[in-house]
Amino acid sequence: MECLSIRPRHAALAVLSAGILIIAGCGEDGVGKDSRAAKAANAASAKVLLQPFAAPGPAPFTESTAAPLPDATPSVPPSPSAPAEPSAPGERAQAVRSVSGATAGLYGGTKSLTSCDVDAQVRLLTADPGKATAFARGAGVGAASVPNFLRGLTPVVLRADVRLTSHGYRGGAAAAHQAVLQSGTAVLVDDRGLPRVRCAGGNPLRPAVAPRSDVVRQGEPWSGYRPDRVVVVNRSTRVLTALLIVAGDEWIERRTGTDGDQDKKPDVPPPYSPDTDIIDPSVEPPDPTGTTPGTPEPDAPRSDPAPSPDCLTPDAPEPDEPENMAVPSDCPSATPTGEPDGGVDPDYPVMPMSPEREGSGPTLDGGPGALSDDGLTPSVPGDDPAGPLTFQG
Repeated sequence: MECLSIRPRHAALAVLSAGILIIAGCGEDGVGKDSRAAKAANAASAKVLLQPFAAPGPAPFTESTAAPLPDATPSVPPSPSAPAEPSAPGERAQAVRSVSGATAGLYGGTKSLTSCDVDAQVRLLTADPGKATAFARGAGVGAASVPNFLRGLTPVVLRADVRLTSHGYRGGAAAAHQAVLQSGTAVLVDDRGLPRVRCAGGNPLRPAVAPRSDVVRQGEPWSGYRPDRVVVVNRSTRVLTALLIVAGDEWIERRTGTDGDQDKKPDVPPPYSPDTDIIDPSVEPPDPTGTTPGTPEPDAPRSDPAPSPDCLTPDAPEPDEPENMAVPSDCPSATPTGEPDGGVDPDYPVMPMSPEREGSGPTLDGGPGALSDDGLTPSVPGDDPAGPLTFQG
């Protein structure tokens, strides 16, 4: 009787062990796939391409729609007390400076002149439905909404070297890559002050992704490039009805969604001069979100138009975040659909820099999100390239 009581117990344990092994095997396979995708996404975010202001860059979506502007110049020269050379490979540099998209003087332009031909950008993209769809995924908007999305942006030029996520057109899809755009680059900006399109190549833009490893710079640095003067543009906490830009040596108020035809002098100029170096870490300009013209009161009502039927919903907002800038005003936030959007979560906080090294980046062959030779990574469903909040300009 003793043996009869043991055998069933042993049999049950054997069956249970087999089940555990089967489950463990399945889990291991899934983890392996997720790990490969994560490594590929992380490797992509570790490469940072330096893009001069007029260069089309790798895999442009369109020909350049940037207008030649006499005032498309960088911000004021660096402070003489600042280091003259980029940090050496392997050195840990200081934190990247974060600037609100509402900051007066972050952008520049020429009074009454556009820096980007928006109508031409619309024509070039809508002439190719496949390209328009890829652009929409990179920008996080519905494909049918691309014309209205573009016409709702504001053409300006950068007055600082800006780190962000750009997208190239490769293999019929939007391929994300990290980039630093040179000061003087013509961009289209949304009503939260975020660059959304690079006019020299028609590239959709999103905020930067923080890599989990040392950053590898690619491309030739331009004269005056310094990693410690690269900035990240943070989403404004308020919807902006106007941007305060620098035109020569004066302030200009440019209404959002216009191309300069309604430019005027601001009724209340910023409390600092147009030549203030807003990038120098030693300079702390006053908070521009308090009384800056063009920013509504916090309790100002805002009605959103009806959603576009083909809107993508790349990210669900956090409970305390009423709006996601990856989705324009005609595409309300919602539960994620699982669709690849080619972009990244736009609401990353200030990110300190990681050590940097020169040379070619990591190479991953095969699998979802594998890197291509040009450093671009096609969008893959389920990719989450976000990592620890560290990166290098």
